[in-house]
Amino acid sequence: WRNLLFVVFLILFIYSFTKNIVNVMVDSHKMPKRAFVLLTFFDIWVGLVKLSQIILLDISFSRGLLNGIQRLGGKICPTTEVTIHNINKEIEVYVYKPKTVSNKGCLVYIHGGGWMFLSARGFNSTVSYMSHYLEMVIVSVEYRLAPENPFPAGLTDCYSAVQWVHDNCEMLEVETDKIFVGGDSAGGNLSAALSMLYRDRQGAPLDTETPDEKSKTRPALAGQILLYPVLQGFSRFHGSMVKNSSYFPPPSLGPGCQSAYVCGTERFSKLFGNPSRMKNKVPKFWTSVVDKKTDNEGEISLIKEVKKLAPHGNGSTADEIMGNSYIFPLHAEDVSNLPPAYVLVATADTLRDEGEWYARYLEQNGSTVVFSEVPHVHGFMMNYNKNALARNELIKIKEFMKDNSPGGQSDSNSD
Repeated sequence: WRNLLFVVFLILFIYSFTKNIVNVMVDSHKMPKRAFVLLTFFDIWVGLVKLSQIILLDISFSRGLLNGIQRLGGKICPTTEVTIHNINKEIEVYVYKPKTVSNKGCLVYIHGGGWMFLSARGFNSTVSYMSHYLEMVIVSVEYRLAPENPFPAGLTDCYSAVQWVHDNCEMLEVETDKIFVGGDSAGGNLSAALSMLYRDRQGAPLDTETPDEKSKTRPALAGQILLYPVLQGFSRFHGSMVKNSSYFPPPSLGPGCQSAYVCGTERFSKLFGNPSRMKNKVPKFWTSVVDKKTDNEGEISLIKEVKKLAPHGNGSTADEIMGNSYIFPLHAEDVSNLPPAYVLVATADTLRDEGEWYARYLEQNGSTVVFSEVPHVHGFMMNYNKNALARNELIKIKEFMKDNSPGGQSDSNSD
């Protein structure tokens, strides 16, 4: 087995390395030459995921490998692990406090990984450096992963984390009207969905029907930071999905991850990303932003409907899933009254276009949006200590947070 795994790994490495060297050499995106290293790593990881599913019949091996590699990075900010409650579940959050604080706000950070992989603990180094450069407190959420815990488990965990921050602002030394949410990739999806859920429930606890007295006094979220987010399940045959198909994430990977997230199985994997199967459910964003035509259907977005889909999609239909903005924020009918958004995309990313579509969709409906495009690949916002492009983006995000904090400027305080 060891020899076989070594041979498989070697083949994957040679194939990925060669393919990505060629990609970067003939690159039209003007990416840094080192981008091929990240692309090669992702290709090998995707190969190992598929192999572990075939040979071991689960994804635990690839999960463990990826988390182990992630933990190799160092950290620069002190970290505290805290257990919080989500209805009848307990989850962990990690609190990062930099030595220098220039913004008395807090970013609730949601890690990526296709809803199925990676962990908040594995993002320790990334979030630590992010806290250092943003000069603000960050709370990173260890939300439950699919397919063991399908939708809406991860979303409700993140919602509970925001509520915990609101309830503990004094202990965290942050201000209640300066709470932001943000994340990368699938974490960007959860951040966008969380912004909608928080708006719709007005900050009310998930186990109550209407806002309680405490939640009525809570201010709206200050902003949402969406780093190369996955936002739609309508088509994987348009725009950057085709143009950047040789880059990560491969278009073929999305439907399986989306189906696992929605219902814990591959039940809907042939549905997602295939417009020919969704002729009766064309999302409004597609007609108003992409095709600029008129829309023809409504959506289901209340938390009552969210709960009907879990666990394992019991009683759910394709229309309910495709029309649920908490699953696919870009499919939402109503994107009004959402917090200001910073939307970042990478040029050599299959998800590039849906990030831009969402930014335009939000702008059309009156939201404040900063859209940023960087000549790099998916996942580049992880190694801040050695990545000038990533650090430059953090400077822009820091300014965005400053501009969208009450008073339009950050407070100064040094520990």
